[in-house]
Amino acid sequence: MKYPARVHRRRCIGLRVAVVCAILLIAINWGDWPVISVVGAGGLLAVVVYWLDCRKGAHKPAQSDTDTRAA
Repeated sequence: MKYPARVHRRRCIGLRVAVVCAILLIAINWGDWPVISVVGAGGLLAVVVYWLDCRKGAHKPAQSDTDTRAA
């Protein structure tokens, strides 16, 4: 696995962990509205980034051939 693919995979795993942690923190601190609002905003941001970057088909492979000479 090449380095950019490994970094992308780790970022997606980290985003999943962030969403799960946000859900758990909201469930634990249900009565504390300032905590819920901050954690909810962070969790929502993580979901949006995951949706845009980590869904199947969302990652576009980088161009590997940089040869611009005419064939």
